[in-house]
Amino acid sequence: MSHAPAGETPNRDPGVLPDLPPVEPPSAGFIVQLFVIPAAIVAVVVVVWLLFGKLAGGERPAMDYVQTIENESANRRFRAAYELANLIRNTDSLARDPELLGRLNGLLARELIAGKDESVQNFLALSLGEFKILETKGSADGVTPPLETLALAVEPGHPTPVRVAAAMSLAKHAARLENTLDDPKAVTALIAAGTDPDVELRQVSAFALGFFTGEPASVALRERLVDEDRSTRYNAAIALGRKDDPAAVNVLREMLTPEDLERTVVSESADEKRSRIEALELEAIQALLTSTRAGHTALAETLKPQLSALSKSGLVGVRSNASEVLKILQRPG
Repeated sequence: MSHAPAGETPNRDPGVLPDLPPVEPPSAGFIVQLFVIPAAIVAVVVVVWLLFGKLAGGERPAMDYVQTIENESANRRFRAAYELANLIRNTDSLARDPELLGRLNGLLARELIAGKDESVQNFLALSLGEFKILETKGSADGVTPPLETLALAVEPGHPTPVRVAAAMSLAKHAARLENTLDDPKAVTALIAAGTDPDVELRQVSAFALGFFTGEPASVALRERLVDEDRSTRYNAAIALGRKDDPAAVNVLREMLTPEDLERTVVSESADEKRSRIEALELEAIQALLTSTRAGHTALAETLKPQLSALSKSGLVGVRSNASEVLKILQRPG
């Protein structure tokens, strides 16, 4: 994971968000693994893991967890919601179970209305993002579909950790669908979240919008290029870079210039700073690699001097990816 700069992202309560796994599509997977998501999330994973320990191999049926969430006390509901999110993440058959998705979607919709248990809402929102389907079975009449429920969870009035978790789940579904998703309600909710005072929510909303199609998402991302938070700007630039949007050129140039990153990236240790700089360079190059592979080369051509310099980098990943973009640019036609 990478990395909002130290001091830029507010601290979160322990037990809020666990780490998220890479998104499935090849290009999106790299981005999800390295994207600019606050480092505090990683620390939360450790805390939650120590609190609950390793899952017992998924021996308990998934519907037992659902029943606990529906009927038990607050502490048991929280633990069941957390464990079920992990179980879905690690069990492909559960991630493709329309009945389970329908039950959890209905649960989240009801929890959002009740507004009583932030932790359960949080892990239910995360759980919906672990599914590899969007079709539900057995949902109660009148319950909104999963994308709409997640969009509702992103809206103001819900706890910020729940909004962040729902935005991440929307990002995962949009990335899984290989950037073909244009859901107006989700996009509208994410656009509104992109102007929220909370820094982390702005970062994640920009990240999520990058996987949605349509001009409204692109317009919102262009606006985030001047956000006061550097990580939000970088998220927006990466997303627009994948679309070969010229508006991203100045922020991408900064991300591809080691001297600029040396001045802007703040870290407690030299090793961590180098890792963050490397990750930012890789993210920017990967965005250009995605656009050039799709036949869109305008941004990469403009940033060719920076790519040429990075093709001589001492960092193997940076060097090889920059060189690949340059090779694509050299191809005839």
